[in-house]
Amino acid sequence: MRRGSADGNRVLVIAPDEVLQRASVVNQALSKVYGQVKRLERGDPEQGETMEAAAQAQYEVWNMLRAMRTAMRHDLGVTPDD
Repeated sequence: MRRGSADGNRVLVIAPDEVLQRASVVNQALSKVYGQVKRLERGDPEQGETMEAAAQAQYEVWNMLRAMRTAMRHDLGVTPDD
């Protein structure tokens, strides 16, 4: 178990490494999608950034969230059928 923080100051979480790692992946993916959407809104997208690409990236975050949820439930001892 490690202590991790969402932004270094506000939220302290005690969780196993697997949960923290998956939460980090989700956070990075959401930040990336947010950046894409904001650049598209400003009319200044990077190479290959389209609304369709941003929508696909957002959709892919759901798989990451499911994996994080599974890791959290496993840590809590909750089975998928509960």
